[in-house]
Amino acid sequence: SAGCSVIKTEPKASIPLDNRSILTTLKTRYDLVNTMRTLVNFKMESRGKKDEVRGILNYEKPEKMSVYGMGPFNEPKVIALVVEQTLQIYFVAENELIKGELTDDVLKRIFDIDLRISDIRSAIFANPFLDGNISDLKLDNYQDEYVISRKSKDENYREEITILAKGTVVDKWKIINSQGEMIQEITFSKYREVGGVLRPLKATIYRPFDNTRISIESVNPEINIKLSKTTFELPIPEDAKIYRLSEIKKNGEINLQ
Repeated sequence: SAGCSVIKTEPKASIPLDNRSILTTLKTRYDLVNTMRTLVNFKMESRGKKDEVRGILNYEKPEKMSVYGMGPFNEPKVIALVVEQTLQIYFVAENELIKGELTDDVLKRIFDIDLRISDIRSAIFANPFLDGNISDLKLDNYQDEYVISRKSKDENYREEITILAKGTVVDKWKIINSQGEMIQEITFSKYREVGGVLRPLKATIYRPFDNTRISIESVNPEINIKLSKTTFELPIPEDAKIYRLSEIKKNGEINLQ
């Protein structure tokens, strides 16, 4: 099954990391990033469908994010704005706005893309522990990598987080069901120092059950730059059609074409 793990060599003694030192290193990196701006390439493959979106992502702590999805001539096609628990998505050519409360499955509801908001946040920071689920962690050491196991917030699942000893970076984050089958894996790669903070430029989310693979690649990221107030404002034309998120059914009905 997809959950079978590769047989690994015997654990080897070296100057060991422990849970606390790993969590501290990852949290310090998170704490050092207050703002970020980057070009992003989203690639999505799901059930035989392929999509690619280029855009600009801006982020500011605690919870502000704007994403400008661009067309082939760098014209903005869709603008998404998250401020705390509210979401607005504006379709430029259609002059339509969707607004409502931010939920984890909102992208599935609007675009039928099975990408959770929490996945994007975790991918931005390459830190699976931002959800605060750190009370019961088991650590195994295999030569040049560590595996931290924990129960998921959904009690029936467990998670395995692989940390590379070199650089103390998150390599893989797997979610495994009660039958031992992997239901999701996020792989972090292309680590670079950006503004003195080690970050992955690429995160790939893979879900074998619906054969979905989503990659988020960052190009020329900048951190801790001053973002203008207007970065997180969305000027909407007065004649825009406005829909509430609550009006949209699970399958994205209200045709937004």
